[in-house]
Amino acid sequence: MILFQPFNIGGMELKNRYVMAPMSLNLCKNGYVTDEMIRFFEERAKGGVGLIVIGDGIVDVPIGNNVKESLAIDEDKYIDGLKKLTDAVHAHGCKIAMQLSHGGRRAGRVSRQGYLDVTRGQIPVAPSPLAHPVTGQVVPRELTKAEIHEIVEAFAQASMRSVEAGFDSIGLHCAHMYLCGEFLSPWANIRNDEYGKDFEGRLKFVLEIISGIKNYLGSKIPLMVRINGEEPEGGNSLDDIRGIASRMEAEGVDALHVSVGFGAPTKTEGLIPSVTPMRSESGVILHLAENVKKAVSIPVIAVNKLGDINVAERALKEKRADMIALGRPLIADPYLPQKAKNGNYDDIRPCIYCSQGCIGNVLEKDAAVVCSINPWAGRENENLEKVSRSKKILVLGGGPSGLKAALTASERGHAVFIVDKAAELGGQLKIAGIPPGKSDIKPYWKYLVQSVRKSGIHVVLNQELTEGWLEKHKPDVAIIATGSSQKTLNLPGADLNHVMRATDILKEKEVAGNRIVVLGGGQIGCEVAEYLSHMGKRVTIVEVQNDVALGLNKINRLSLLMSLERLGVKIMAKTQAESITENGLWVDYFGDKFLIEADTLVVAIGSEPNVEKIENLIGKYVPEVYHIGDCKSPGGILEAVRDGFQVGACV
Repeated sequence: MILFQPFNIGGMELKNRYVMAPMSLNLCKNGYVTDEMIRFFEERAKGGVGLIVIGDGIVDVPIGNNVKESLAIDEDKYIDGLKKLTDAVHAHGCKIAMQLSHGGRRAGRVSRQGYLDVTRGQIPVAPSPLAHPVTGQVVPRELTKAEIHEIVEAFAQASMRSVEAGFDSIGLHCAHMYLCGEFLSPWANIRNDEYGKDFEGRLKFVLEIISGIKNYLGSKIPLMVRINGEEPEGGNSLDDIRGIASRMEAEGVDALHVSVGFGAPTKTEGLIPSVTPMRSESGVILHLAENVKKAVSIPVIAVNKLGDINVAERALKEKRADMIALGRPLIADPYLPQKAKNGNYDDIRPCIYCSQGCIGNVLEKDAAVVCSINPWAGRENENLEKVSRSKKILVLGGGPSGLKAALTASERGHAVFIVDKAAELGGQLKIAGIPPGKSDIKPYWKYLVQSVRKSGIHVVLNQELTEGWLEKHKPDVAIIATGSSQKTLNLPGADLNHVMRATDILKEKEVAGNRIVVLGGGQIGCEVAEYLSHMGKRVTIVEVQNDVALGLNKINRLSLLMSLERLGVKIMAKTQAESITENGLWVDYFGDKFLIEADTLVVAIGSEPNVEKIENLIGKYVPEVYHIGDCKSPGGILEAVRDGFQVGACV
């Protein structure tokens, strides 16, 4: 496979074509490298990736910080910690690059407490006093020429520190509308001096940084630049991007990494953020890397939803890119390259691209990176201890939480039984991948089930738990993972025949008529509405809260809402349901009461735990009992897998 052929960037020899994309992780502490950060990247180096790019080395702290715990490289005091990181990565035959960055106007995020937590109270800076129109950041202060010169020098100094710390290459972050990308783009740069005004002026700041780095480092250390492959209306066009790429090559840049800024348009999916949502197709922005390759002869790195081995290999064969960068897939499975090289494709833990634990935790909660399907992410410095005495463990329920608990307990040395009244394992995962844009969940379902089959865990399906079973097997521990059921709708007319549950819709039960009302605008309600709209139904969502899909992270919420808008789904928030009739749903909207006509009414008002009957039965026979997943508290895949792992790791 081309993916595993050696490759060169400048004078840097790489063992394969896989790059770990730079990501914000919040694994630093006050700018310093931590042991958690070292172990996180060391695990990916052990997993077989050819090059790791660290993001982001902030050259001007704190005003350039992009997340709460940004990696700092603006002073010499950070070098020793960085050297420990590069040594750990090099020990496994992997090269490592430092991507230098300045947050610019995107550093100005306002926390829930109402102050600028990332910039520590300072107003962010930018080429022009324009707030980011999509992400809603604060209005930045326009940089003076003197300040521009200082920042150019700060990038050069940071590159020297990077080399002293043992990095094999320097990266420059000119994408995603951080400071360098802002200067390059008419979407953010409306200056009238030599650092704006026209195409050449907008290039000047970045070209000066490239020149400064090259003057310090010469040609021995490769320089890679991450650029936007496309920008929203008013930004750089595809022709402009090719022009920028060509100029960078002429200035001595050794490779280009093509991503997107927030809001790059596509024909089918609307605006694509810098991290593509779950619903995007594999290789969704490969055409942007291909566009840049037309303008340059230096290597071009493609990124965004390229965890599928076949898609990545095909991109290289078709010469649409020279290298493949993975971000989220390497959080989900650090050993993806090694497993793929050895042909163990079924053993790869497939990223579901939910962005819940990585992007959501880091950017929206100011917390350290975690992963919905890999509970070890961010805690690689911990170990799973083997048990001194094996216990017989009953896991009741075969959903994601139960399966993860069973696998973890089995790995530690326990004898595990999974008992499920269903005909197959998977629980809610079986239907979670049915709505539009959710197909990435299906491979994870298959991976979990296959892992259980390989583990030797004893699986009993189509089995209701009985006293006889408990008496016969005498488990030492019971882990209850029976999931949840939809809440009972307490509304007049709720028992009428045309009232259906959202979960029944996803089990492909027939839906009568063309006019559908979905009662409940949470994630499931919105996804069912989208699913029905794709079937040609006319759908209205009724939600009592101020808005819909509020539980989703921003990336997936935005893409879902845009899809509902394109499909013509009507959303009625702040609307109270009053009663159901044969003709539809009576509602109250700020005192105005009226009937929404419907052939079918779909209920999606949330879930409640399934525990009542089982509780007394298990407590009678089993001395040690745990509740995990939805039967403890309804949540998503992240919460379910985390619960299962934590209990499996401690029993």
